[in-house]
Amino acid sequence: MGTCGLDLRKTLARSAAAVLAVLTLASCTAGETEAKADHLCDITPSSEEDVLLREILGRGTAPGTDVDAFRTFIPNRTSRLVEKLGRELREMDPAKETFAPSTCTFRPPTRSEGAAFSAGWAPRTSKFVEEPLREAGRFEVNGAFGQSNYFSTKLFVRCDMPGDLAEPSKTAWLYANASYVVNISPTEILPADIDQAAKDRQTTLTYLMTRRVTEALGCENKPLAKPPVVKRLPTP
Repeated sequence: MGTCGLDLRKTLARSAAAVLAVLTLASCTAGETEAKADHLCDITPSSEEDVLLREILGRGTAPGTDVDAFRTFIPNRTSRLVEKLGRELREMDPAKETFAPSTCTFRPPTRSEGAAFSAGWAPRTSKFVEEPLREAGRFEVNGAFGQSNYFSTKLFVRCDMPGDLAEPSKTAWLYANASYVVNISPTEILPADIDQAAKDRQTTLTYLMTRRVTEALGCENKPLAKPPVVKRLPTP
């Protein structure tokens, strides 16, 4: 009886330790996921996003320097953004795009320039997908597509959602809007001034920032995992 009781206590102790280890691992994993999610808008010095932001906004500073001069505004925590996008996909009108919650905004503290990003859903058959932007060039990048002009980029992505969102995601595009405020006079905005290199920079940055959204959503097809390669399309 005594030996049996001792063995039982050892077994229970080992079981408790195993459960504690599993709970600790789960807690760490959740913490790591949440920490990663909280950094959806982080721009690392000298990263591709950092270089593109400076080029687009005309900061004129060397990459990797004065990175704190960009103020980052995060309108929605990533967990809240994912919750909103999931709810809106479930409730999406078959003929109309959903509201696009803001993801990140970047602004220099003493200048008027800025870049803002948002994401939402659009039915694949809706007219919204084909609505033209003024003086825009069309593009395709690794299966995603959209339009860019000097002040904005619209990107459409196939995102295969997991779980109960798998079915509604089959008939929707995840779309991203990027808007840019640049230091240029309205009188200078002529078609000839909207150069293709500027559009390509905006497209690339929009792609990279939208990649973070697809990762947060858990798009099972990993649509933006590859490095961005912008292919220009003829205007219809």
